[in-house]
Amino acid sequence: MARPVKKGLEYFSIDVDMLHRMKVRKIMLSCGPQSIAVLVDLLGNIYGDEGYYMQWDDDARFLIFDDVGVKEAAVQEIVTKAAQVGFFDQGMLDKYSILTSSGIQKRYQMAARKKKDSTINPEYDLLDGVIDTDNEVSDAETPVSGADNPQSKAKESKVNKSKKEPKRPHSGKPKYGPDDPPYQIAQHLLKAIRDNDPEFSPKNDEHKLQTWANDIRLAHTQDGHTYDKLDGMVEWCQHDDFWKSNVLSGSKLRKQFDQMKMQAASRGRGSSKPTRAKETLPTWAQKTPDKPASDGKLSPEQQAALDARIKKFKARRPEKEEATS
Repeated sequence: MARPVKKGLEYFSIDVDMLHRMKVRKIMLSCGPQSIAVLVDLLGNIYGDEGYYMQWDDDARFLIFDDVGVKEAAVQEIVTKAAQVGFFDQGMLDKYSILTSSGIQKRYQMAARKKKDSTINPEYDLLDGVIDTDNEVSDAETPVSGADNPQSKAKESKVNKSKKEPKRPHSGKPKYGPDDPPYQIAQHLLKAIRDNDPEFSPKNDEHKLQTWANDIRLAHTQDGHTYDKLDGMVEWCQHDDFWKSNVLSGSKLRKQFDQMKMQAASRGRGSSKPTRAKETLPTWAQKTPDKPASDGKLSPEQQAALDARIKKFKARRPEKEEATS
């Protein structure tokens, strides 16, 4: 009888600067130094069992507590914070109750290329079937080293020298053109961000647009959001005082879409696009030629000063002036 194929890996390594990674530092700051033991144990379970994810439930929480001696409530707090900062994928945790991330999946596929079965469940696939070595969250989690057998590393290195995989254009991602909806929405997002901040990230526009377009496509194909709603959410979030400084990429638009949708609905907006309240000029700035001052007409100096103040006020809110005109 054939032995069952083991999905998980035999070992994984930890970067020497793991504790300096921003996401890890945020977790430590919020949950304390005990969070490191919990994170390492979680990664060990993920890579060792299924290879790229683990089910998160009461039993899993108890096992982590039993392994590292951290109370179950504290373990849950660490997992919750890890998902909030992007160490684990929040969408996968909410929808399927699993702990995974695009970085974990990428490392698993790279380390398990020699396995008979290194496939990822399509429902859990955050890479869309592509190993993306330029993934922007690749520095968040612990990298995986090697395949099943550590003794095969020497042989593998010799094979890699003589046989290299052909390079894929654009890291294996689809190439998006100006007529593709994901690319158009990415352009809309970039323009809206720069309307708010003209100095925003002036370099590598095409690379940025291609990356954002891929995130937007995944929001459509995997998360089920229509392109119209995604485009509308771009408009809404970039006019919201809080979200316009927090949604600065396609991945953030995808990640925060559901939360922004709930906030937009709670504020009584029927669509994703914000409604703007009309604003009138203050009393001092309103011209009232039919109501002269008590001493008659304004002097030329007074009239010039008033006109200057009105012009300055209008220049601060050009969009509001158009809405009231």
